Parts: sequence; C-alpha cells; structure tokens
Amino acid sequence: MNIAEITTYKEGGAYTHVVELIKKLNGEILILTGNTKKSGFHEEDGELYYHLPRVKSLWEVFFVNPPGAYKEAEELLIKRNIDIVHFHSPLFTFLHGFLKKKKFPIIMTCHYLLDIKSSGAAAFYRWFIKKLTIYVGKNVDKIICVNEDYIPVFKEWGIDSNKLVYIPNGVDTKKFSPGVSKIKAQYKGQKIVLYFGRLHYQKNVDLLIRSFKYVKEKIDNVKLVIIGTGNQYEKLQKLSANDRDIIMTGFVSDEDLVDYMRASDIVVFPSRGENASFTIMEAMACELPVVSSDVGNAKKILGDGRGILLENYTENEIADICIDVLSNEKKAEKIGKNARKYVEEHHSWEKISKKTEELYQQII
Repeated sequence: MNIAEITTYKEGGAYTHVVELIKKLNGEILILTGNTKKSGFHEEDGELYYHLPRVKSLWEVFFVNPPGAYKEAEELLIKRNIDIVHFHSPLFTFLHGFLKKKKFPIIMTCHYLLDIKSSGAAAFYRWFIKKLTIYVGKNVDKIICVNEDYIPVFKEWGIDSNKLVYIPNGVDTKKFSPGVSKIKAQYKGQKIVLYFGRLHYQKNVDLLIRSFKYVKEKIDNVKLVIIGTGNQYEKLQKLSANDRDIIMTGFVSDEDLVDYMRASDIVVFPSRGENASFTIMEAMACELPVVSSDVGNAKKILGDGRGILLENYTENEIADICIDVLSNEKKAEKIGKNARKYVEEHHSWEKISKKTEELYQQII
C-alpha cells in the first residue's frame, strides 16, 4: 500500500499525529507538506518528505501555496502509484485540487477546532469552519474525528454519517513516562508549575503568567516554567520580565521536554480552544496532575479524578487549584497515576495505527 500523508511540517498536533502514526503503518509512505519555504524531497528519521513551498501564512494556520502546486503534487503522487491520500489539515490552498478533481481516495483527519473561547473573531471563525467542513465532507471518502464529540456536530451540519469515523489521538507512553530527571536536581527544593506547547493567542498563556503571582503568595520556592515558541513569545517574555521565578525556555528537544515534565509538580493548559490535545495526554502519561480549560475532549480524558477542569477561567481560580495540588502530595500522586493508567488503556499508538490502516484498506 502506497500512502500519502499531507500535513504541516514540525508544527502543531497534526504533525505529531502523522509522525507517530506512520511508525506503525505497513506500506510505502510519502509525507507531503505545504507550510514552509522548503521545496522538493528530503529524508528525515528514515521517512520521505516532499515540500510544496508556502507563499504566505495567515494566522499560522492557513497556508497559501504557489500557483501550480496542486499539479506538481498530482504528478508526484501518480508517479509514486499512491493508493490513498490522507490529509491532516484542510488549510493548504493546493488541497482544493485534490478535493475538486478526486483522482485519489481521500481521507481527512479533523485536527482543527470547532469553537474557541473568545470574543471578536469567534463568530466568523465558527462560520468559516462550518463552511469548510461541509465542503470537505462532500469531497472525501471518510473524515476521522479525533474527538468523538465532533461526530454529532458534523451530522447536524449535514455531513453523511457513513463518512464519519472516530479514531482518537495517541500517546507514546514509553517516551512520555515518569522517571528520574536531571533538571529536577537543578531545582532542588523547588516546586515547578509547567506549561508546554505553542505560544499563541489560542493557548492563553498570559492568564497563567498573571495567576502565578498569587501562587507565590502561598507557596514558597516555586517556579513557573514555560516551554515553547510562537508568535506570542516576545509578548509573554515582556509580561514575565520582572519575575525571576518565571522561566521561558523557548524550544527544547523532546528529550529535554520529558526531563522537564518529570521534574514538574503540576501542568496547566488554560487554552481558549482545543480539539483533542496531545499535550494533555503527554502530561498525563508522565503522571502529572493536569489543570485544563474545559475545551475539546478535556472533560472526557480528565474525568473521574484524572485531572482538574477550569470553570471560571480566572487568575484566582488557576492559582487556587495550583496551591491546593502543590500543598497536597498524595492528591497530586493519585491524580497522576489515574491519568497514566487511562492513556495506557485507551490511547496507545499501536491501537490507533491499526484502526487507521484498516480504514485505508477498506477504502482502497
């Protein structure tokens, strides 16, 4: 089976999903991207990539590709005898050709948000996503939803229910696991509140930074560590500049990320919107107590004592939860162990890749 996976390159949950998914798939795989200035073939970690260059990026999620990009992709896929096309973001302009011409069996995995907790552009965003999903739904063979709650919404929008399949995101529970941390030794005697992920408006990290001053009023020797990059990095750096207990690392390797997670006492994700968050599940796999906004599938995976959901989205609420967990080691340990057990049972990549491969074979 020859498979083309279309995704962003080194950006967002869709890329993480593809990188992990293909490790367990049987077949010849080509990864096609369209969000960078790169062009043509390159090999990385034993996988083959083909980059269609980006002309312009809008809001870091929509990518304008050069005229003729679809024709280039089509010729490439025909030459490589591709049996099925699986795309993980509908926001490349060259994808319109795939949807319009329908020369290949096509699947989309829906990683994008249906809603966002925000005023202003939120109404336009919801309208745009609805129109986009309806258009895609008419022109693909299947839509994989990583969040089960999306299925009834898509049905309500008129998408054929026979096209909708639930296959969740996965976690590498061997890589993301509790263990010894070199970084913990550097912060001996310190408590660590952690955030990791993109630094973008959607992620709402400024709320966490503002809440941290209240945490410090009740907890001695505590640090806030923020890991990641994004278009709000400089803004957040300025916001935290006067507090030596806030550490912004920028980009770190996967190895260092896991080391930071193992050193941390609690992780907070105050996001304005998610679909099926990888970061939540990765933190759960490391036995960290997770505090999250009630967005995407957070309520499902953090229910039954596996984490804590925000209700009011205020600085004081985040601080009160952090203070409570940091002051109660037994509570933190119980939440963490419940969390890891859940992801081990429900979100292994072996199971998810097998389900996806079975779907490919069914469509072909």
